Amino acid sequence: MGPPTQSASGLAIAWLEWLQFPIKSFTALSIPDVSREDLEHLYPLAFVMSMLWLAVFAYCVVAACDGIHEDFGISTSVLGYTIAAAGTSFPNVFSGMCVARQGKTTMAVANALGANVQNVFLALAIPWAVQCCINRGSFRMPFTGLGPAIVEIYVTLLPVVSIFIFCNGTFPRWSGYLFLMSRGCTWAPVIPT
Repeated sequence: MGPPTQSASGLAIAWLEWLQFPIKSFTALSIPDVSREDLEHLYPLAFVMSMLWLAVFAYCVVAACDGIHEDFGISTSVLGYTIAAAGTSFPNVFSGMCVARQGKTTMAVANALGANVQNVFLALAIPWAVQCCINRGSFRMPFTGLGPAIVEIYVTLLPVVSIFIFCNGTFPRWSGYLFLMSRGCTWAPVIPT
């Protein structure tokens, strides 16, 4: 008799756990567990270490997107709107859904806004600041394609604000389809480039 066989999903979960082991180990060693009463006083250190790890992961995502752009020629706009945005937003979506289902809608909205502010102003700012320190000065930021990117953002934002205003602060179910269509409209001109 051989070892018991695993199902495909069980094997996939085992591989994912194996791949996560180094990251989980490093973060567990470097971020104090402030849920323990004897370590509660280390909350500021836990926050700073969490931000540093978030910055490391943000840098890895941006570097991966740059590599994908160079190797496959996929537009940086498409990569930014899909891979980078999805990678930073999915955890916020799930945590927001969990607290919204508990009836804590204010907390869900605060989580969505606060997490994005934190991602932009801390997680992405730290790698830029480090790069400026390493290169001893500022770095060039290309402005090509900035105009269309701003238009794309407003095309996506306009339906959100309009529906929120006209539906008395709520989003009906049909609005999700409209949001997906507006996102598709912003991707259409960008994908061929």
